[in-house]
Amino acid sequence: MSQTDSSPRPQVAFSVLGPLVARVGDVQLSIGGPVQRRVLAMLLLEPGHVVSLDRLVGAVWDEDPPSTAAHQIRKAAASLRKRVPCGHAVIVTEGPGYRVDVTRCRLDLLEFDERMSAARAALKDGAQEAAVNALWSALSLWRGAAVSGVDAPVIRAAATALDERRLSAAEQVFELSLSLGECGPIIPELRALIAEHPLRETLRAQLMLALYRTGRQAEALDEYARIRELLRDTLGIDPGIRIADLHASILNADPDLGEPSPPVPVAAKSSADVRDRPFLRARTLPSSLRDFTGRSKELARLLALMNSGTVPAGRSPRIIAIDGMGGVGKTSLAIEAAHRVGEHFPDGQLAVDLRGFTPGVAPLAPMAALNVLLRAVGLPDDRIPDNIEARSGLWQSLLADRRLLILLDNAAGTQQLQHLLPASSGCLVLVTSRAKLLDLDGAAWISVDHMSPEESVALIGEILPAERVQDELPEVRELADLCGHLPLALRIAAARVASRPGWTIRYMVDRLRDEGRRLTELRSNERSVAATLHLSYVAMPEAHRRALRILGIHPGTTMDLHSTAALLGMRAQNTEDVLESLVDANLLQQPGSGIYAFHDLVRNFAHSVGGAGDDGAAAIDRLLDYYANSTDAACDVLFPGRARRFPTPTNFTAELPRSRRLLRQVRGSSASTGDCSRSWHSPSSASGTGMR
Repeated sequence: MSQTDSSPRPQVAFSVLGPLVARVGDVQLSIGGPVQRRVLAMLLLEPGHVVSLDRLVGAVWDEDPPSTAAHQIRKAAASLRKRVPCGHAVIVTEGPGYRVDVTRCRLDLLEFDERMSAARAALKDGAQEAAVNALWSALSLWRGAAVSGVDAPVIRAAATALDERRLSAAEQVFELSLSLGECGPIIPELRALIAEHPLRETLRAQLMLALYRTGRQAEALDEYARIRELLRDTLGIDPGIRIADLHASILNADPDLGEPSPPVPVAAKSSADVRDRPFLRARTLPSSLRDFTGRSKELARLLALMNSGTVPAGRSPRIIAIDGMGGVGKTSLAIEAAHRVGEHFPDGQLAVDLRGFTPGVAPLAPMAALNVLLRAVGLPDDRIPDNIEARSGLWQSLLADRRLLILLDNAAGTQQLQHLLPASSGCLVLVTSRAKLLDLDGAAWISVDHMSPEESVALIGEILPAERVQDELPEVRELADLCGHLPLALRIAAARVASRPGWTIRYMVDRLRDEGRRLTELRSNERSVAATLHLSYVAMPEAHRRALRILGIHPGTTMDLHSTAALLGMRAQNTEDVLESLVDANLLQQPGSGIYAFHDLVRNFAHSVGGAGDDGAAAIDRLLDYYANSTDAACDVLFPGRARRFPTPTNFTAELPRSRRLLRQVRGSSASTGDCSRSWHSPSSASGTGMR
């Protein structure tokens, strides 16, 4: 590469200590599909070293690569070079493979190594405080599980080793902090890591000691009870000797543990400590899905609304509400976006499941949700007020002048959120809900629909072997269609095929073709499309549930307002109110003004909950009467002064619906031409009927 050009070159920054990300400044680059992501991840996990073509093939396809594997690796490398500024200088061909030139880019893994080396040097010199600061600095680079979102056995093994290094560094800094008497400030970080690694006994022991030394003996003993119960339930074993001895020492107030001291007031320490130590932050955000794929448009819009985490000029926090039907992937989208901007919120990233639509449990009350959030930022139970106003006020005061990202997941409604929203302008709040929270003032909105056919195939390709997807591509596409391109349904169907070696994709397609059993087939262990939709159904008033059941028998793929009003037996204005409520609950779609439609699986669900019951026959009569009258009116316009072929006989009772009378007359008449009688057989020929 020529060195004569002295103009500044954009330097790309790669991140593997969390989701795989490439950035130039604040702009995130598109890396490409699964093959490109796996190739890049493998090169970055061995920075500066040549990774052979054979090893790249093994990393991408494991033990069963396609015959075109080498060619696909070369294409992936070429694609990456086009996507990365100065790509040919960053990704270098060398001998039998490729190498990332670490002098041409930045890599958080190398920065982590440098800061860990500084910590070791400080410890060697006996400078414990300098070592602690270097360790906190190294840990601040992490944004989640290493290389999350890239799922391949070789890469996951390397990522697991990196995650272990992070945990070891965290345990080391906690140990040093305890030896320096800094117990209170590390409690939030210990709780956050234990939430991610609940079986890690070293972390639990450090938390017990920190709690004991801050005068919280009961909480320390409670932590031991939790780990003992967890180990017995999951592994059938008791806690190890170290943590058992610590438990006994706490019970006996052993002087060797150090003298317990009163808790330090939160207001006196938290703000300064969080700013001084970038890793000292509450972090309860779940890891991103390793097979997260698609949603490029929604993710781009969401990241744009997040504005790369910069602090807004106004006084209020930014609120982004994400809505969509159950199973559409709102939570996974929010978590993926949150991880990508997490570094812009140094005071922490919190997440709480509000359980608005969770099977078998009631929605989380605001009092309980505030308790979760306050404990996450390190506040002990004895400092949490027992009334909602005081608890909310404390939450607001703790967040003043802080920069946090808060995910309020699975909200039932706006009332559940009012006491949880921070006042600090440095905070960003993501809210997910099945309902459109129209009265959430100041919020920006993103509605998540089903995936595109291409994204659906890509998601199935993350669960099933890539070569199998390519070999059975027509069947995969049909499988995606039958799943309604709903991520939850796609995951369940693909996982069932993957878990049964004897099943072909065609066999699963054949099972799903039976509409009466489709929802039964889309069930796996704890996950079920029907159960997910049922939660939205039972959350509605009975009048709306009745409407959903009746709408399920509408014969059209789309429904106009007037035919739907006839079906429901309601005035048009009242019908529109009901339909709009179903749209707000994401149980009905609105492809155009005054036009409504079901997602295929929601229609299946409407049938599965009993159809229209006793209202069905009457609803069908009303709809047929509407079509008969609409056809009659259309014929009057098209053929003014026409002779009516079927006058109503006097022996027909007035109670008999007009549609049935006409049907009897048509069936008893010989075929004729020159009038509109044939239009009865095809009501869609009349304009405005909504039939298709």
